Amino acid sequence: MGGGVPMTEADFDALDKAILLELQRDGRAPFTSIAARLQVAEGTVRKRVNRLVERGVLRLVGIIDPARVGRTIQAIVGIRVGDGHVEQVVEHLRSLPQVRYLGVTAGAYDLIIEVVVSSNEDLYQFLTNQLRQVPGVAASDTSLILKVFKDRYEWRPYEDDQPAAGEAGT
Repeated sequence: MGGGVPMTEADFDALDKAILLELQRDGRAPFTSIAARLQVAEGTVRKRVNRLVERGVLRLVGIIDPARVGRTIQAIVGIRVGDGHVEQVVEHLRSLPQVRYLGVTAGAYDLIIEVVVSSNEDLYQFLTNQLRQVPGVAASDTSLILKVFKDRYEWRPYEDDQPAAGEAGT
């Protein structure tokens, strides 16, 4: 997912946060445009972005909208795993193309996955022929997402901290 030395909150300054927000608004924005908006040199933006990428803070990727490519069915599946099988189940689920998100939890379920498929039939096939066949899966509970009200990849933890243009530093 990201390499390098992890950064802490103290490692970020106002300019780093401003650059992150600019890239979230438009991931394809040229560094020259970002630099102009933030009133800093293009080289400063380039160096900061490279450092954020190297540290694993920032990944520059294209995000596909599943519905626009025919994957209109989304479901959240809570999974209970038999004792000692979490790692084995995780490794199996990571390889499945229908699984968009996978996390180990500390709640009612051991794992939560988000599944994206083209039809209810595809979801049924996934649940019965793939998920239930994974060694170590003890039980699952599926919730079909009927309507999405918020689907933001541009999580903005620093939006409220934003300095005015020219105050970001170098």
